[in-house]
This record gives sequence, structure tokens and C-alpha cells, in this order.
Amino acid sequence: MIPFNYHHLYYFYNVAKEGSVSRAAKKLRLAQPTLSAQLKQFETWLERKLFLREGRKLLLTEDGFKVLSYAETIFDAGKEMLDHLNDSPSEGKGRLQIGVSGFIPKTIVDALVRFVLDKARGTFLTVTEKDPAAMKEDLETHKLDLIINDLPFRGSREEGLENFLLAKIPVVFCSSRSLAPRFRSIPASFNGAPMILPTAQSQTYHALQEFFLARKITPNIIAEIQDVEVARRLALSGKGIVPLNRITAAQAPAKEKLVILGPSLRLPIFENLYLTRKKRRQPHPVAAKIIDEFRIQ
Repeated sequence: MIPFNYHHLYYFYNVAKEGSVSRAAKKLRLAQPTLSAQLKQFETWLERKLFLREGRKLLLTEDGFKVLSYAETIFDAGKEMLDHLNDSPSEGKGRLQIGVSGFIPKTIVDALVRFVLDKARGTFLTVTEKDPAAMKEDLETHKLDLIINDLPFRGSREEGLENFLLAKIPVVFCSSRSLAPRFRSIPASFNGAPMILPTAQSQTYHALQEFFLARKITPNIIAEIQDVEVARRLALSGKGIVPLNRITAAQAPAKEKLVILGPSLRLPIFENLYLTRKKRRQPHPVAAKIIDEFRIQ
């Protein structure tokens, strides 16, 4: 015999997550009085108070937090079950959903897509570019199977996020051929030089700022651009110097290749790339293959 009505637990779970009966009722498409009555029944059955009201806010009691921790485990397992079934559906075509940060160079994304299409044929692949916070939420709720980002994701043990260092790629400074002769002494000649940097959310941005500060260099930062391809094209047109990871600098297609400034120098700046997944009872087979075998050449 089922010990209690799991609908009651689900209603409680949504109210606790939303922090409001009205928001949870809207999400569940229930009338607010109906949802309030269901919560009351659940508390009566448990003989425990799960919420305290503070003004318009609902706060969890100590017992409420205990019940929520079990509810999260139960409903997350249900989402994981559906996600696992979608990995290899009965029609024989699995599904893999990858989230990509806007800071990841397109050359890296292209290599990852090619790897999946070559090594896991028959997999329906979805690649979406989102804000890291949104991707983390989608990973936790099994809307994504894998994330590629320039920073590892931090989470509690209950969230079960696993980070894997995919690559540590040296960063080089590049410019057009017409601009390159102006910068023979690297990095001293970067003082006042037109520079196109990634935006401040990027780990590379902060590494570059530390690099300039340590060497007392003040470049003329003309733009901060998240999209690596846009920044590369600006540099190619002669607008300024752009820092790129060495793979992007070497492999990016162009009618006229960018020049690496000071090619023999080994700068202490690297672009780290991470793969992140949510720990599951049954790991996604293609995501596991990517983590085990995919390497940046």
C-alpha cells in the first residue's frame, strides 16, 4: 500500500520551490484555494507543520526542509528516468542535448559536433547556446545532458555536478598582416595598442587583465566582444589586436590568415575548457564517450 498520496508531495514540492502558493498554483494550473487545501491535508496527514508564513512569504520549517530534501530526490529520479529512456528510445535513435557557452570558440564546437556525428551515429544531437546560469538549471532538471564552458560549475553535493577539464589551450595575440609590423616588441609594444577583448564574464578576460597589470601595460581597449568569430573578423579587418586560443588562431577559416604576434613567445595565459554533466544512475552513453575520448587537437 502506498503510504501517502504522491500528488500531495508534488504539490508541496512545487510550493516549496516557488516560495508561493499563488505562483505554484499558476504553474500547476490549479485554483489557489484548491492547492492550499491540498497542502493542509498533507500537513494534517504528516502531523507536521511544513511552512511558516512571514507576510506574503512562505518559509519552510525544519520539518519542511527535511520533506523537501526527500521530494527533490524522488522527483529528480523521475526526471532522470525519462531522460534515460530518451537516451536510447525504442525507435533506435538516441538523443543528446548539449549546452554551449557563448565564450566557447566555434572551432571547438564544430570539432565536438563532428566527433558525435562520427562516433555516435544514429544520435539526434541538439546544441544550444545559453547563459551559463540557464544551462546549469537545465542540466539540473535533465533538459541538458552535457555543458561545455570556460569555467567549471560549482554546485552542492546534492546537485551532483561533475566537471571534467577538456583542454588547457595557450592564448596568443593576433592581428591582421597590415597591423602586425607595428608590434615587434611583445608585449611592451601593446601600450596604447588597439585591443579587442572578450567580455568580463570570460575567464580569459581576467587572465588578460592580470597579464597587462603585472607588466604595467595599458592597451587601448576598443571593444569587448563575447563572440570569438566576430572578434576575429574585426582583427582580420585591421581594427585591432585580438587574443585567441592557439587552436582558433590556427584553424579559423579566412581569406587572409591572422598573424600571431610573437609566435615563439610562451605567454602565461590559457583558455580552459570544461565539460560538465549531472551525475546519474545510468550515465548517458554518448556523453560518457565524449568525456572519455574527445580531445582537442
